[in-house]
Amino acid sequence: MASSSESSAASDHDASSDDETQNAIREDLKGMSFEEIMQLKEQLGAKVYKEAVLGSKSVKIKQPKTKADLKRLNKNRPREISAKRQVPFLGVELRAERKKETELRDPRFDERTGNYNIDTFKNNYRFISQIRDKEVNQLKKQIQNVDGEEKQKIKHSMQRLINKNAEDKKWHLKQKMLKKERKAIQKAHDEGRQPHYVTKKERRARELVAQYEQLKNTGKLNKHLEKRRKKNAAKDRKRISIE
Repeated sequence: MASSSESSAASDHDASSDDETQNAIREDLKGMSFEEIMQLKEQLGAKVYKEAVLGSKSVKIKQPKTKADLKRLNKNRPREISAKRQVPFLGVELRAERKKETELRDPRFDERTGNYNIDTFKNNYRFISQIRDKEVNQLKKQIQNVDGEEKQKIKHSMQRLINKNAEDKKWHLKQKMLKKERKAIQKAHDEGRQPHYVTKKERRARELVAQYEQLKNTGKLNKHLEKRRKKNAAKDRKRISIE
């Protein structure tokens, strides 16, 4: 019994002496600069430095995995990995909300945007024709101050905008005629008469007449006819040269 009490007393004495030593080391470190402390740490090593300052009990050394831990039951089997994962900093709800805010979607392939209606689209973006007209006027002013290749580029851009506006006007004119035809067919049904369904040939003739009237009202008829005459003459010359 005396020996055991003596050993415990000795261990307590050693622990107290270790604490005093650590306290003395810490007091010495307080008077040292940061650079001096870093130099001391490099000289002693991180492990010895921690043991001297914090004590050997507070230092936790990570034991490396042994070969037995990584050994597989069969060489053809993969190693088993824990399914546990670290919980992210943000909760699931916050991450879902954040993802929803930054979600990008293409309206052309998204069912939530509804069905594509070309009539609604054309009518909603009809103001683009006015923007193209303004751009054509700006390009006309620019073309007066340039020459050569730059002038050809501006001409090409102008012609592209003009053609696009002409296509839009032609489309709206055709839709107006189709709407008029549908009304006539519906009226004939309501009155009990046999409706007249317009053929493609008749519709094409009506489109040409409407185009003629539009060119005449805008004062562009002579220019259009001159262009058509030159185009037909070029075709005739090409056909004669082949024959």
